[in-house]
Amino acid sequence: FTVLPKLRREDAPGFLGRDALLAKMQSGLQRRIVTLTLDADGGPGGAPPLHGAELIERDGEPLGIVRSTAYGHSIGKQVVTGYVRCPDGLEKITPKWLREGSWAVRSKRRAPLPATLHLKAPFDPEGKRIAGDYSEAEDLLEVAQ
Repeated sequence: FTVLPKLRREDAPGFLGRDALLAKMQSGLQRRIVTLTLDADGGPGGAPPLHGAELIERDGEPLGIVRSTAYGHSIGKQVVTGYVRCPDGLEKITPKWLREGSWAVRSKRRAPLPATLHLKAPFDPEGKRIAGDYSEAEDLLEVAQ
């Protein structure tokens, strides 16, 4: 929403839908995209491959569906993204609420697969590599030689 910063200004011009956007901002997030990694390592004997449309659970309550999944070779784990909805009784989704729960992905006919929530990217969460800082990747450089 490129218009959201303009809504906060006192001299913001009126436009069609302004009241609806203000109401949405005041109600808070009712749906949020989350990134999870399965706790079990991938590969033989590890986490089974996922294909999408599996349930995302927080503390045993289904709150969303997996929208995208792939094996993250750099981190050695299955990476899952999907939207979760705000459960009944909660005013809005907050980072604190997301961090406090225990997460799992339920695949068809299988027990829930424990997962870890990532509010930042699972690989390079501080963005050091995009800035050209590879100081923590020295072990990778040794393998490549």
